[in-house]
Amino acid sequence: MKKIALIIFSLFSFISLTNAQNLPKFSGLMFGDYYYMVQNHDQTMKDVGAFDYRRIYLTADYTISDGIWSRFRLESDPTASNLGNGKLSTMVKDAFIDFKNVGDGDLVIGLQGTWNINMAEGIFGYRPLEKTIQDLHGISASRDLGISLTQNFSKEFSAGFLLGNNTGNSGTFLNQTNTSQARYKSGYLFLQFKPVSELTILLNGQYSSAPAGKNVSVYDGIINYATSQFSIGVQGFVNSIDKAAADGSTLKRNGISFNGWVALSDNIRLVGRFDSFTPDADHKNTTIANSTQSFILGALDFAVRKNVHIMPNIEYTSYGLSGSKADVLLRGTFFFSF
Repeated sequence: MKKIALIIFSLFSFISLTNAQNLPKFSGLMFGDYYYMVQNHDQTMKDVGAFDYRRIYLTADYTISDGIWSRFRLESDPTASNLGNGKLSTMVKDAFIDFKNVGDGDLVIGLQGTWNINMAEGIFGYRPLEKTIQDLHGISASRDLGISLTQNFSKEFSAGFLLGNNTGNSGTFLNQTNTSQARYKSGYLFLQFKPVSELTILLNGQYSSAPAGKNVSVYDGIINYATSQFSIGVQGFVNSIDKAAADGSTLKRNGISFNGWVALSDNIRLVGRFDSFTPDADHKNTTIANSTQSFILGALDFAVRKNVHIMPNIEYTSYGLSGSKADVLLRGTFFFSF
């Protein structure tokens, strides 16, 4: 009887081990802060302080077969995924299937990241401190529903094209009210060149057709140099939206962002960033909404463990409108991943 029990136990153990090798791989992250608004151009925001989280991810990656994998990711974001009654909720962030090694690249179908947001995040890092300049000012969506093809032409050069719905995480369904958007699409293109492993040169483009002729174009470029001891880089973009200015003319927006960090010790980094953003190049500095903005971020990054970070930081934003006060925000930011 003991031998039979041992054989049955060994058989079940082997089956469980075999199946476990093809189980989804789960991962996640969370970051948030305690923040305190020292000063703000809106006086109702002055002295506001609270604990808050800014992002929670739960991700499942599943290898379907050799060369085919899929991802399903949920996100909770207090600014974007609240229920009608004000309760915090989640939304679908990613849902795609990836056919690897198509040519020498990837064919991805589904809800996926757009390159002008996500590649910048990957190059500069420190998304837990702040969004990249395009994402911060709503120039482009970080996701779109569509199909993309990337190709690695050599160790130094890669490129990709994405055709999407121009709906971000909203999707588009025939039984919903946004069917009028269905005829409009977005095209995204990137070219990346890495002449040496430390240097990244990235060019991005986006063109989106839109209702009422308010078509959108974005041109973006990044140069970044990074080693194990420091990173320094710059990102610049120009954006135009036809017929979107207050007087019916083309709305022209542009920005430039300088990003960098330096290692002070094995587990401490000094992080800095400076942005200049013009929300309306032809009508600037007549209101807060269209005034030029200068943004400064300073932070210390304490790596408690490889995947646990504590980051005290300060953000300072000044406006080109005469008489307006600057925003001064103090934060103690935490980040962890698993």
